[in-house]
Amino acid sequence: MTDKGISIITNFGCNNSCWYCVWRNHPLSRCKDKTDWRKLEEFLQKSWNEGHDKVSVSGGGDPLYRYEENKEWWNRLFAITRQLRMKVDVHTRERLFDNSFWNQINRCSFSSDILIDDEDFLHYVWSVVKLRIVHVIKQDTYFSIINDYLMFQKSHQCQFTLKQLVGHDDDGIFSVMKGQYPSVYCLEAGDYNVYYMPDNTVRTKFMCQ
Repeated sequence: MTDKGISIITNFGCNNSCWYCVWRNHPLSRCKDKTDWRKLEEFLQKSWNEGHDKVSVSGGGDPLYRYEENKEWWNRLFAITRQLRMKVDVHTRERLFDNSFWNQINRCSFSSDILIDDEDFLHYVWSVVKLRIVHVIKQDTYFSIINDYLMFQKSHQCQFTLKQLVGHDDDGIFSVMKGQYPSVYCLEAGDYNVYYMPDNTVRTKFMCQ
């Protein structure tokens, strides 16, 4: 087993228009290939055999974009992971209020820019699954923003992560925040997973060519 986790990258689309999105100019952003379920199951089975008991699903857009249209995809994935006894984490910005979905999820990693915009959903999803809030550090990230999240984290006993901006200059703010909040988990830009990509290839680099 390697130190890297495993991740499925979807390409369903996205409701958001984040200016710092790394997928917008990704070589696979226009990939419309259907999931090869035989290959995906082989990837998950091999990963399970190597000691991985968890897979994360992220984007490529947002994995929960137009969830109702993609529910069959999720049902097929859950059927495989249940058979393997593999937990599923999801990374999203969508505010999906659906217990039938979240009851099949191990952890939600929710990307949030301003707490007040997402607080109702964060409280909801925290009541159903493990919650990890991810905030991307940008030039306009202030201490007051981080302090709001830390107050929410303290009251809900959830995880909170500061994530480094990818592909853009943050004017050194990430390093400042790391120093100011030494007890907060800070995720530097890098490839921490093995990725099952939308073109049904397995890669160790997210920004593939």
